Amino acid sequence: MAGLPHYDQSIASRNKYEPVHQNLFEVTFLPPTGISGAPILLEHVNSIAGLEGINPAVEAVGQKYKFADRSFGGMPAQTFIDAAITFSLNLNSTNQMYAYKTLRSWKDLIYNPLTGSMGLKANYTGTVIIVEYNREGGIYRKLTLKDCFITGQLTGLDAHDYATAEPLTIVATFRCDHWDESLA
Repeated sequence: MAGLPHYDQSIASRNKYEPVHQNLFEVTFLPPTGISGAPILLEHVNSIAGLEGINPAVEAVGQKYKFADRSFGGMPAQTFIDAAITFSLNLNSTNQMYAYKTLRSWKDLIYNPLTGSMGLKANYTGTVIIVEYNREGGIYRKLTLKDCFITGQLTGLDAHDYATAEPLTIVATFRCDHWDESLA
């Protein structure tokens, strides 16, 4: 037999192209000035969702001339990203839920419900860098989400259940109006 045609005729098979693995990524947080504890947040990232906003949907718009239709690209429905990042929670040696404490401090720069203080965007935005790499560590994509801030609630802290022994996680949603994408 000369070979398997379904393999021999596949460019990806013949060239031994690697699949993209969804678990090979790192996230670096550069929070606003005064927020401590950010370096350890990387260790607690479980997952990220919502990055499809970097390729916003553009609907077609139409015009008519007599019996003919003409179509054009319309305007994007949104030009921002809401990246939902899930974090695992641990307690340190002083019994602090440090990942939550860091995220809460960042969020409090926008509005602190305990004091009523509110901040300016220049003081509460940071940067989130997502690096995706292959099995050997080669970077094929880097997303730099600029001027990020935490929106909504830090969800998941109300999940108490005697029937589970799973560790607690929380989700923080980061709004980003501006980003850079670098592809290899």
